[in-house]
Amino acid sequence: MAGSSLHPFTILAVAAAVVATTTAAGIWWISAAVITGCLVLAIRAHCARKLVLLSCAIILPAFTSQLLIHAVAATHGTRILLAAGPVTITAEGLGLAAALGLRTAVLVVAGILCTLLIDRHQLVAAIDLSKAPPQLGYLVAATLFLLPQLAGKQHAIGQAQQLRGVDAGWFQRLRLRSVPLVLGSLQDAAIRAPHLAARGFPATGSRTRWRTVPDSPCQRRIRYAAVACTLLGPLAILAPVWMGA
Repeated sequence: MAGSSLHPFTILAVAAAVVATTTAAGIWWISAAVITGCLVLAIRAHCARKLVLLSCAIILPAFTSQLLIHAVAATHGTRILLAAGPVTITAEGLGLAAALGLRTAVLVVAGILCTLLIDRHQLVAAIDLSKAPPQLGYLVAATLFLLPQLAGKQHAIGQAQQLRGVDAGWFQRLRLRSVPLVLGSLQDAAIRAPHLAARGFPATGSRTRWRTVPDSPCQRRIRYAAVACTLLGPLAILAPVWMGA
């Protein structure tokens, strides 16, 4: 994968800088250019289809809500494009909905691309090798690896209930699946606790990991520059607006 040679922190830092700067700028063609760039990177990493499907599942409902709030139900705006009973569509409302939808799309597409490019094992190893507390690495690992396990368990519980011929409403099905899922998760936590305690978690001394994370001075400089852009970029863009106001 294209992101395998990059440090996970480099990908996250660049993505944060791009999202922060694009959101502060609020210019439609910049947002469109960022989304296009993410699609190009996804094509090179052979994950474009997954990126499009996951992004559309989040963006389409969000964009629809923006249209309903700002373009259909809103009363502001002077250039009326359509007026039918309680529905009034204005050009200003459409523009605002499109601008907010593009900002949301940049955040969603960049975030999902990061999850597709970053290897979970590399991310956990990078956190462990950094100066971050060891608890942080464990929390990240538990979150990244526990959610797919819970999804698999939930699917297995649903199949078992279908084989038993359980026929109930959605709330009853939710309850029947939630109880064994929660109990199974508590049992897994009880099983993991002695193993963590036997290994002295959290470790207080130096730790050695077999997995190495590729890094270079160039990538570290890129991360520093990206963090600076994340903090200072929005200020540089918005400061003239605030001063003018």
